[in-house]
This record gives sequence, C-alpha cells and structure tokens, in this order.
Amino acid sequence: MFRFSASVRTLGKAVTLQTPVQFDNRLVEHLLAEHRELNSRYARLVARIGSDPEGIERAVRECTEQLVELRRTEALWLYPVIARAIEDDIDAQQQFLQLRLVMLRLARRILRLLDDLAQAIRLNLGVNAAADLCAEALAEYWQRNRAQIYPLYDLIGTKRTAASDLRAG
Repeated sequence: MFRFSASVRTLGKAVTLQTPVQFDNRLVEHLLAEHRELNSRYARLVARIGSDPEGIERAVRECTEQLVELRRTEALWLYPVIARAIEDDIDAQQQFLQLRLVMLRLARRILRLLDDLAQAIRLNLGVNAAADLCAEALAEYWQRNRAQIYPLYDLIGTKRTAASDLRAG
C-alpha cells in the first residue's frame, strides 16, 4: 500500500509516513465541495472588482491558496488510489499519466492567471480581461475533473465494493 512521504493535515486527518492511501467513498464529494467553494470565492472576488484593490488582491491570494490545497488533496488522496488500481495495465497507466499532465498544466495555468489578475489589479490595467481568462481556466479545471478524473476514482470504489461483495458471498 502507498504511504505518504510527509506529514500533513488533509481531509481533517493527520497524515503521517504510516498513513495508508486507500479509497474513501466521501473523497469525490469533498473535492466537488472544494471546487464549489473555490468557484464561489472567485465569483465574490470578481463581483468586487473596481473597489478595494487591496482586499481583492488578498482574495486572489486566498483563491490561490485554496487551489493549492485542492491540488494537494488530489495528489495525496485521489491520484495514488487510481494509480494503484491500474498498476498492472501499462496502457491505462500511460493514459492516466497523460491525463494527470493535462490537469497539472491546467492548474499551473490557473495559478499563473491568478498571479496575472493580482498584477492587473495592482496596476489597474486589464482587470476584467484577466478575470475572464482566469474564470475560463477554473471552469475547464472543474469540468475536466468532474468528467474525467473523479469518475475514475468512483469506478475504482465501485469495483472494490463489488469484489468485496463477491468475497463475502
């Protein structure tokens, strides 16, 4: 079983080197709630554009921090479970690696766009355009996770439950 390489606190659990990575049927629900909160926080930020530049810059940093935490949760709890489930299938591993790289590029793009937005706010130049680009990238990240990554995780849980039922029966 995979083990974490660092001690962190995620999903309300203290994670240490001894913490096994295992399927959690509540994880996708938790991640979707995190996405909704991030999108809501971003929408509130956009609604404030034009007033209180310092407060909006702080809100951009908070969005950045929340995205980093979301990515950390995915990296620690979601991806290892999927990877372990497909460890005997080379083709699936390659496809999953490609999908993870796409998601990593999207996340990095969002982080860069959030940084660009903070700079646009500081300079009071092109703020709405920067906000729109960031909103599009956030929407794409949310959509790809919902359509491509999270269903894989749920499928693994469904297969594990079915296998457990067969062993028990």
